[in-house]
Amino acid sequence: MRARFVTVAVLAMFGGAALAADLPPSPPPFIPAPAPPIFLTWSGFYFGLNAGGGFATGQSDFAVAGATFATVSNPIKGFTGGVQAGFNMQAGPFVYGLESDFQYSGLKGDVRAPCGAGVCGVALSADYRQEMPWFGTVRGRTGYANAGWLFYLTGGYAYAQLKTDATATAGGVSAAVSSKDFRNGWTVGTGIEVMLTRGWSAKLEYLYLDFGSKTTNYVFTGLPVIADSTRLDMSVVRAGVNYRF
Repeated sequence: MRARFVTVAVLAMFGGAALAADLPPSPPPFIPAPAPPIFLTWSGFYFGLNAGGGFATGQSDFAVAGATFATVSNPIKGFTGGVQAGFNMQAGPFVYGLESDFQYSGLKGDVRAPCGAGVCGVALSADYRQEMPWFGTVRGRTGYANAGWLFYLTGGYAYAQLKTDATATAGGVSAAVSSKDFRNGWTVGTGIEVMLTRGWSAKLEYLYLDFGSKTTNYVFTGLPVIADSTRLDMSVVRAGVNYRF
């Protein structure tokens, strides 16, 4: 009886092994394919929009007949916004490019320059309202790219329009004049840009712009001619988005 039980157990063991050998193998576990990276390259043409704020300083020396009677600093600040377009070329992690932008500007400021009778001949007060309605730049860019981020330096040519409305008052006489000056200068800055989706990126940028010094003569009827020598520089912080073609 015992021998018969052992025989049955052995036959059952080998039968089970043979049955397991006949079963199809289990499929391998499902492993989803990794999503393709969106940061393929920074190369190509791009176009975008930006918005931010600017702070300019108009450092003015006012003179009558060559004699300086006042030196004042006029803070000019406000909103900026505009468009940019450019081209990048990437070589390994290094990115080189050229960008041009044109900006609407709401920068405004007021300054008052009094002149005593000993210098101007009469006690005179001049009020100046300065505005920068637009400005733009043409810049080179060089940067380092890593994992969808681009860190860059930029610099080049800057230009702007400075509008001045001046009013002078002496005794019972008052007169007003206006001028529009085209300013040339240079700019340097830095920024960071990140790819959002294929083709789209966002950036944060700082620029310093220097427009040098320029002298404008204001001729007031019945009052002394006032020479205004103004040095103009500006800082801009802005955010933007770009689309690469």
